[in-house]
Amino acid sequence: MEVVKVLNNSLVLSKDKDGKTIIVMGKGIGFNHSKGDTINEELIEKIFTPKDPTDTKEYVRILASAPREYVENIYNILQDLKNNWQHKLDDRYFLILLDHIAFAIERVNNGFVFQNKLLNEVRIYYPEEYEAGLMIVSKLNNTLQINLPEEEAGNIAFHLVNAKKEDKNFEKTVLSMQLLKDILNLVQYKLNISFDSRSMRYNRFVTHLQYFIHRILENKQLDTRDEFLFNQVKNKHPAELKVAMSIADYCNKMTDIDITSEEMLYIIIHLIRLTNQDN
Repeated sequence: MEVVKVLNNSLVLSKDKDGKTIIVMGKGIGFNHSKGDTINEELIEKIFTPKDPTDTKEYVRILASAPREYVENIYNILQDLKNNWQHKLDDRYFLILLDHIAFAIERVNNGFVFQNKLLNEVRIYYPEEYEAGLMIVSKLNNTLQINLPEEEAGNIAFHLVNAKKEDKNFEKTVLSMQLLKDILNLVQYKLNISFDSRSMRYNRFVTHLQYFIHRILENKQLDTRDEFLFNQVKNKHPAELKVAMSIADYCNKMTDIDITSEEMLYIIIHLIRLTNQDN
């Protein structure tokens, strides 16, 4: 394996056996080397294989701009996660997380902390990814002697969610959580209630909303077109009907999708259960 270009003391561009460009990482691997020199394979810690020239530029930018101490610690922590993670976490997502975490550390070191307004929804919606985010933040704080806030666990969870999704639709992930947050706020305002996030009633309602939002975004709404039960329920529960209509209007504005009567029916039923103190 030969040096194509030395990026810094720890990074060099090279070619694999098929002639594809690779980035080789290792402590001192580029020191006193130039194009054409043989790479000491004993120094190789990690090999990154970009898919195309655009990826190569992005890989180089991220790896070359992050302090080596960050790269080493973040790489080791994410490698631990990858070994225990049930979902695919490829090089691209390692680099995306490296880029995000390095920037987060820089922000914190400069006294800038941005509030994650969807943090509670991340906890509810993606508990596995959130716990992984907490683990990463905790290890980074311990190894680098820094003070990343809990909000960063939620931000990291976003990336982990996107990494395991086949469609890689990060925008849909964010929209799902935004819908959940806003619907919960709308219900509290319209019904003049406060949620106890520890209660079974609340968690049952949140679970229903999660499935409801998923069906909307995947175009899989419940729709038997049987209006009889819907008409019965809405006539008996006008307050819950009004809230359900507000939810449907909001979802339509956000997604341009009309909510079916059957979905409205189940929203009303869950609103009734939510406010029924005997249930």
